[in-house]
Amino acid sequence: PIVMVVDDDEELASLFKRLLEGNGFSSVSFNDPLLALKHFKDDPHGYWLVIADLKMPNLNGIDLAKNIRNISPSVKILLITGFFDDEYLNKPDFKAARISEVLHKPVKLGELLGCVHELFYSKVTTK
Repeated sequence: PIVMVVDDDEELASLFKRLLEGNGFSSVSFNDPLLALKHFKDDPHGYWLVIADLKMPNLNGIDLAKNIRNISPSVKILLITGFFDDEYLNKPDFKAARISEVLHKPVKLGELLGCVHELFYSKVTTK
């Protein structure tokens, strides 16, 4: 299974992809969330984790997560954001997306990798 990285920042998406691959995880990255969603729909069982930025053009990370949840309730979703506060946790959209974990920017690469390992070895799909 593959990790899907979705971030409109090409450098960041590429960096995360290289980090994951360098640590034994197959991954693919997208800079367009609509294209990422299309690829997910084409092969929903090919992915075990989606790492998505919150703020993206055309489709934000929470809406992307909700669309993915409608296709695959078991995939894990890691949301990365610099614009997140606790009020989001109580919003219906956030609850509907059933985000597995949230990391705040700037993300330390070790923290990201630790979170991916934790999600990979955990049996629970959502908190």
